[in-house]
Order: sequence, then C-alpha cells, then structure tokens
Amino acid sequence: MDTPVTESHKDADYFITADAGFCHILPDQLIITPLPNYSELPPVQDKKNFVALLFGSLGVAFGTFLMINFFRVGFYLMGVMFFAAMFYAVKVLGDVARYTIIRNIPRNRIISIVLRKPSFGYHYLLIAYTRDSGKTGWRKIKLYDSVQNEEHAQLLLKQAGLLTA
Repeated sequence: MDTPVTESHKDADYFITADAGFCHILPDQLIITPLPNYSELPPVQDKKNFVALLFGSLGVAFGTFLMINFFRVGFYLMGVMFFAAMFYAVKVLGDVARYTIIRNIPRNRIISIVLRKPSFGYHYLLIAYTRDSGKTGWRKIKLYDSVQNEEHAQLLLKQAGLLTA
C-alpha cells in the first residue's frame, strides 16, 4: 500500500513506523515519537515490554491449562492442536522478551542497524545498542507498509552512516 510522499516528507529527518509513530534521526540520537514535530524529548525507558510479556504469559498459561484438560477428557486431537499452538506462543513470547521499548537511543551507543525484509509481514529495522548495564539491547522498529517510506528510511540512515547492512 503506497501513499504519496509530500514534498515536506521528502526533506524531513524522520520516517514513519508501522504503529503510526515517527522515528527522528538527529545528529546525536534516534528518537521515536508519536508526533512528526516534537517539543521535548521522550523519557528514557530502557526496559522490556512488560505488558506484552504479562498478557502473553497469561495466554500461554491458560492455553496450557486447556491443553491438559483436553488430554484428560479424551479430546486428543484438540490437545495436540493446543500443544502446537502453545509451542508457537512460547516461541513468539521469547521473541517479545528479546526486544526493549526504548524511545531515544544515543548514536554513540548504537552498535548496528540492519534492515530485515521477511517474506511475510512488515519490513523492520533491528537496532543493536549498548544498554546502561553494558549489555547489548535490541530495539525492533517496524516500518510503515510503503515503498516510498522504506526508501526514505534507507536514505536517511545511509546519509547518517547508521545502516550497516
């Protein structure tokens, strides 16, 4: 789904993310905000997405409960289907636990930025950066589903010298 790129968007120092946010590329940091023009920097929150982890864990626990009950009452096909679903849900939950929800990343902490293009789903940027604890953190930014927006994001990141692959 391509949207027309306005003249102001071509010269902008930001690109649009899949969740209708804006990733601004500044000389000293990357900032992800809900507005194209911001007046103050978002607070630094270098933490995991605990809400998604909590609800995902509750969903896996409930699905496991149903799976065990299906096996107990003799609905083996449903039990096997729930087993496969819980296996996939745990894999997805592990992927969610890998990424942080940081909204401003200083450029001196960025290790690499890689553009990933899966065959199914949104294209996304995978940003590796050094956390306050000294460990490597990961931030996943899904790009808005537009060829122009993806090209604009690539151009901005290449001009800033941040895109590694």
